[in-house]
Amino acid sequence: MLKGKVKHIEHSKGWGFVETEDGEDYFFSFSNIRAGQKLSLGDSVKFDFYQTSRGPSAQNISKF
Repeated sequence: MLKGKVKHIEHSKGWGFVETEDGEDYFFSFSNIRAGQKLSLGDSVKFDFYQTSRGPSAQNISKF
């Protein structure tokens, strides 16, 4: 699992980006946030990642 912070979030569109400590950005869709959790800008999170044709994405995202 990787750790990072919510860098950008578009609540109205259902997506955002997480930035890891080394500066890498990971796209996420709200469907990839663990059930019952809401994210806000600057929240510390942990997540799994997978590679898509558009770049790295985050899944199983949860606050810590």
